[in-house]
Amino acid sequence: MGEMDAYKDIFMSESAEFVQAITEGLLALETNAGDLEPVEVIFRGAHSLKGMSATMGYERTADLTHRMETLMDRVRKRELAVDSRLIDLMLEAVDTVRVLIEDESEGRSDVDTGPMIERILAMAEGEATADGPAAAPGAAPRKRTARRKPTAVKAPIGGQSDDELDEVPGVPMRPEVGSETARTYRVTVTLEEACVLKAVRAYMVIKRLTHMGEVLETIPEARDIEDERFDREFVVVVRTSATAESVQKATLGVSEIEKAVAEVTAEAAGTAKTAGGALSGQASRPAIPKLSETQTVRIAIGHLDSMVNLVGEFVILRSRLERVARDLKDRELDDTLEELHRVSSELQHEVMHTRMVPVGNIFNRFPRMVRDLARDLGKDIAFEMDGLDIELDRTVLDEIGDPIVHLLRNSVDHGIGDPATREAGGKPARGTVRLTAARERDQVRITVSDDGRGIDVERIWDKACSLNVVEPEAREAYRDEEILLLTCMPGFSTAENATRVSGRGVGMDVVKGKIEHLGGSLTISSAPGLGTETVLTLPLTLAIIQALMIGAAGRTFAIPLSSVDEVFSPQDAAIDTVDGAPVIVMRDHSIVPVFRVDALLGLGGVASRLPDDAEHLVLVEDAVGHRRALVVEKLYGRHEIVVKPISRMFRDAKGIGGATVLGDGRVALIIDPRTIFPMREESR
Repeated sequence: MGEMDAYKDIFMSESAEFVQAITEGLLALETNAGDLEPVEVIFRGAHSLKGMSATMGYERTADLTHRMETLMDRVRKRELAVDSRLIDLMLEAVDTVRVLIEDESEGRSDVDTGPMIERILAMAEGEATADGPAAAPGAAPRKRTARRKPTAVKAPIGGQSDDELDEVPGVPMRPEVGSETARTYRVTVTLEEACVLKAVRAYMVIKRLTHMGEVLETIPEARDIEDERFDREFVVVVRTSATAESVQKATLGVSEIEKAVAEVTAEAAGTAKTAGGALSGQASRPAIPKLSETQTVRIAIGHLDSMVNLVGEFVILRSRLERVARDLKDRELDDTLEELHRVSSELQHEVMHTRMVPVGNIFNRFPRMVRDLARDLGKDIAFEMDGLDIELDRTVLDEIGDPIVHLLRNSVDHGIGDPATREAGGKPARGTVRLTAARERDQVRITVSDDGRGIDVERIWDKACSLNVVEPEAREAYRDEEILLLTCMPGFSTAENATRVSGRGVGMDVVKGKIEHLGGSLTISSAPGLGTETVLTLPLTLAIIQALMIGAAGRTFAIPLSSVDEVFSPQDAAIDTVDGAPVIVMRDHSIVPVFRVDALLGLGGVASRLPDDAEHLVLVEDAVGHRRALVVEKLYGRHEIVVKPISRMFRDAKGIGGATVLGDGRVALIIDPRTIFPMREESR
């Protein structure tokens, strides 16, 4: 086992991918029991896990996955029906495999696989379906048979190794395929059930047959064989003057071949594809499937973090050089810096792209969770996902898993009613929960929605009043979106009966806090009886962003450019006052409140003071998507900044999303437009 320790990390990573693929296949199969494609996914996943585990010496994992493979083989052959019992058993087996892999990889033997294997065997030997061999009701379980041995000895022919075969005694090598004695054979090859490296064995078979004649075609195609996208059987079409017996003998000389059948077939029409895609009439030797070349490299996230940090320092140094160049006004230095800017921007783009991961990497674990929770609560729920290929920074993606879990659990438990209640309300018995991701400029919007009972805004308000969170007489000052956000206060819940999942308020404070910490925002919209939608708006990356640099109260601040809608001067705006507070009448006649940055941040500004002609207005959006105008003293233009996290002491400071280091070494705070504004208009 010692020499295999070097491969443990690779095995753990790849086995997790196969376990996830099997889980997704089972959930797809449960939705459409007649679809054989997920059956193939499950079968191949179990087969691959079996081979990998055996290679690592994890015998118990290999044995359990072998039993799972055998069970799915019966399903694939239509000998066993797909029902909830089978899906439940296989999902339990997957959970056992997950724990078992960890157990064996750490050298322990705590997990007892005996009971699970007995249950799988009992189901695998159960009653056959009408599509397969009939089993009379009440008949005894089918007896297991030992694996059939190969029909010929599998020793290397002529005493040579499989990899070094150049000729087969008694068989002409590269015979004249155009001669009158040449025939076209369809060679059907079946690998042993325990074969681990299927692509290698197929490659060796094709190599032997190439020595005997001209390989015209393979089924499946060469690329699929190379990528092991086949089960135990494949076909090679070869034209040779050798006899069928010689072809079979040469094929069976490869290790781990259970059976080979060579049948004379019709002549190819002269345009048949060879294994490598060449035409059958060509005299050149056809290409042979080979093992896949490595196109990707697994790298620890810590190394990527270090690279991003170094690129961030590079960007800061570049800003310092640009400031020096402006002071020196050296033409050659300016030209060099322009080229440096281009190269560093490309480097930054490539490094940041290496950290971008599809949200599907996180989303793929939710279908199983929703299914299990719905079954526990006795609910019928269809779970839909979309936008799985949308990419997010790995750091952001790792942080949003728990918030999404909270939202999904709340939708299943509180949002969707039981089938009887839904039907009584005129809805389909099956509820729908959706999880979607979409790209919007430099942000990603993740939406969790359901068609359940929705949230009663007035009930939320009454609860908030009873908790003394708000004053009852202030109801008119709050919009519905703001009242719904009150559910994100710690301990706020309207659940009448506590369950292990509880109501909407459970974990919502955690969700909102986590999203805002990531520089994002959360909005909730709902209608009683129709459903609820929660939207998480997140930045693509946390490391390097485009920002608008501004000045207020003699200090420099940054506003993420993705949050800026428009910049204009007071002369270009129709400024008025409402109840003593400044507002802007926009071109579409909408009213936009005006806030001073110095007043919002407590730097001594007067909130009610109108902007003068020397100041500027920056139009942004608040946490619930409403436009607001910020009054700033100076505009320094757009800059690329490196986001630095602020101390935990200031995490609760509203309106600040981080800090950055300027080119002259000074520190500038990053304004978060989603949290800087007060909740109520009159609080300005």
